[in-house]
Amino acid sequence: MKIDWNSLPTVAGMRSGSARKGVCGNLISAVRVETAPDADFDGKTHWHDNEQMLIMVSGTCRLVIDEVETTAGPGDLVFFPAGSRHAAIGCGAEGCVYYELFAPARPDQLPGWIGASILRF
Repeated sequence: MKIDWNSLPTVAGMRSGSARKGVCGNLISAVRVETAPDADFDGKTHWHDNEQMLIMVSGTCRLVIDEVETTAGPGDLVFFPAGSRHAAIGCGAEGCVYYELFAPARPDQLPGWIGASILRF
């Protein structure tokens, strides 16, 4: 099944200045995140029991994973182990676009979700 990202609703991202679109299967979910250059990054880390991968499409994104900082650029793949404390802490002057994959799936990122957040701070 091919997913048409343009047909999915856009919702607010985790921070002011970002927006996301998400899909969710039984075992895996994917989110497309677009972040403006002036997005509000507070540096606050979080963790969850899901494994996570980030695939950079455009721009750059500064990340911290278990107190180790890295910068991801177009084509980079970044892995976040389950339980790792992590956050996006900044982006380049052009903003950034990336996909995030989660296993198990994260239905809490879908529009209309009314359950509790799985994020822990």
